[in-house]
Amino acid sequence: MTNRIASPVPGILLGLTLLLFVAATVLAPAASAAGKVQANLRVVTWKGKIIFDGKARTGTTSIKPNTECLGGRVGPARTVSGPTALGLLVAAAKKSPALRPLKLTDTDFGFGICGIGGVAAQNEEWWLLRHNYKDSTTGAELTTLKKNDTILLYLAESYMNPENPDSLFLKAPAKVKKGKVAKVRVFKYTGAGKRSPVKGAKVKGAAKPTNAKGWAKIKITKRTRTVARLSGLIPSNRAVIGIRR
Repeated sequence: MTNRIASPVPGILLGLTLLLFVAATVLAPAASAAGKVQANLRVVTWKGKIIFDGKARTGTTSIKPNTECLGGRVGPARTVSGPTALGLLVAAAKKSPALRPLKLTDTDFGFGICGIGGVAAQNEEWWLLRHNYKDSTTGAELTTLKKNDTILLYLAESYMNPENPDSLFLKAPAKVKKGKVAKVRVFKYTGAGKRSPVKGAKVKGAAKPTNAKGWAKIKITKRTRTVARLSGLIPSNRAVIGIRR
């Protein structure tokens, strides 16, 4: 079975059915620039693939469902009011080929996900939504955003597993002098939003994994993009460390 919508707890059903989106050809943002906010978006799979990690601006958005799945239908465009997680996803998809094709359906529960960047939920997989690192119970269409909020959409391996992985977060300096060492720190967030340092995470470019307090060191010789990973946890945000002049 594909695109399964069943869920083990209330709220996961909404998180599964209200998530995403649609190809750029069927999206029509309706908000003025003044009514938009900028927020961070990551889309990651349980296999560790980072589909997207970046920023977008969103506000009130008109969305036309273009696919039949999840018991949903193709239909006329509907307006999603204000800055929302769904609108953020839509705005990012208009600019990033990595999120296309995006497929969206209209269900009795609201907009439902059919595919993101060619990745669709198969068998027991489902899309988990976290808002500022906490599990959302409202779904993307009803998750409202403020400036610099963070949205994570994670393709979880099975709806049968009520315990979803913690999310890694990588904190790094914006710039260091060329040839110097940048100290970075890795934390993990539970679905309830509790944060703690992570030992043993591998940080791209670091000679050693993080220590007991979550610290690692990277020698910077050029502008560096790095990410933290640890088996069983959701990969971190990508951090960029520039060269200080």
